[in-house]
Amino acid sequence: MKIEERGRMMNSYKSINSEQAKKLIKENKELLIIDVRRFSEYKTGKIHNAINIPVEELEWEIEDLKEHQDDPILVYCKAGHKSALACEMLSEEGFSNLYNLGQGILGFDGELE
Repeated sequence: MKIEERGRMMNSYKSINSEQAKKLIKENKELLIIDVRRFSEYKTGKIHNAINIPVEELEWEIEDLKEHQDDPILVYCKAGHKSALACEMLSEEGFSNLYNLGQGILGFDGELE
């Protein structure tokens, strides 16, 4: 399935705002945070403990993420669009506890590193 087609599918994740994301980060020790921006963007600032898997490379990394299939996963990008596509991709592979930072890192008012 093409990336463009994934965006038209029904949502299988929860889109959250900055306040909800900060609460999720604070309350979930098992939370996996995935930044799906390009590495050059990731280097400019990221949410604490986020790993970088550019959305264009995600399908090749899914097998390595399977150990986190039932863990809560927060996915973000610059503005929330690519991370929504990434959530759809993960959902198709059986990941079920997905959160998209709806306004992306641009709308996140928490601490960055």
